[in-house]
Amino acid sequence: MRYHNGVIEAHLIDRKPAFWEYGFMKTTLDLPDDLMREVKIRAVHEQKKLKDAIAEFIRKGMGASKTRPPRIPKPVKLRGGFKPTTEDIEAAIAWGRD
Repeated sequence: MRYHNGVIEAHLIDRKPAFWEYGFMKTTLDLPDDLMREVKIRAVHEQKKLKDAIAEFIRKGMGASKTRPPRIPKPVKLRGGFKPTTEDIEAAIAWGRD
């Protein structure tokens, strides 16, 4: 990867690496020792490979935490019928930064 002024040049990033097509990606996780011990024991008891057990636990956890999509907030109603333009909003943002 190439960096320019400390930033990765976006056009050089492979957005869909070939290994993603096969459904597997290697990664490194730092897990607490006691948790890793429990996962290993459970994988042995269930006669599963460690990687398969971890993938299953992650899938179950992801499925359990599914929530409905966030609601879109209602538009803000301004007094006096004022309808800000894009320029008004950008000016307000710039003013807030100063």
